[in-house]
Amino acid sequence: MKLISLNKIFLIFGFALSSAQASATLIGDEPTQNLNAISFTESYANGLGRYTVTNELQGSELLGFGVTNTDTTAAIETVETWDTYIEESGGGHVDDNYFYYNSYTINAENWSSQVLYFEQRTVDSGNDGGGYYSPQEYTAQDLYGDIDSFFTNGENTLNWYASNDGALWGGNTWGGFVFHGDQPASSLYAILSVDDGASTTFANGITPTSVTTTPDTNDVPAPGALALLAMGILGTVLRRRKQ
Repeated sequence: MKLISLNKIFLIFGFALSSAQASATLIGDEPTQNLNAISFTESYANGLGRYTVTNELQGSELLGFGVTNTDTTAAIETVETWDTYIEESGGGHVDDNYFYYNSYTINAENWSSQVLYFEQRTVDSGNDGGGYYSPQEYTAQDLYGDIDSFFTNGENTLNWYASNDGALWGGNTWGGFVFHGDQPASSLYAILSVDDGASTTFANGITPTSVTTTPDTNDVPAPGALALLAMGILGTVLRRRKQ
């Protein structure tokens, strides 16, 4: 099966479920896991979550993946020498591996309308041996059924990251996949193209190797405030001693 994307004849596909759904069935009724194909960590600070993803499968490209959460918004962080941008689309590179991803926030509003996956196929047009290109499109509804059966543990949002031009190669790591909103609580599903699209690998039910959360800076006292607090406590102790 050969896969394509919206712009560059790559696949646009990726998805995530909670750990309770690690045995979900994909197109063709083929349950797969391939837990060693991809790994990731999650971090969260000041309202911004981040997935740092490593493509562990040599000779492959990470065409798409997604992570479930609650009331979040997916985004891509692009770091330039002059500034950093967090937008719906963006990219980066690891050495000579350049890539560009789109982010999609999938919820009840677009569950059955947003196309997630394209399957390239050629339809025979007759006895002349010719044919025409007719990609098969799949939405979340097509892939996973009703949304009420997909999400668990109160989750309602799928943070989706899809390759648009280039993709993360096997052996490389990138941390520009971000989201706004709730703290991380998830497992990851992904799809990878192997050997220039000759085959695909589904990696399902991946749990993060680590999760790091940092308190919002607004909730952390400034150093000056801490110094004043210490001086106040010391003054109170000295006054009590004099009494």
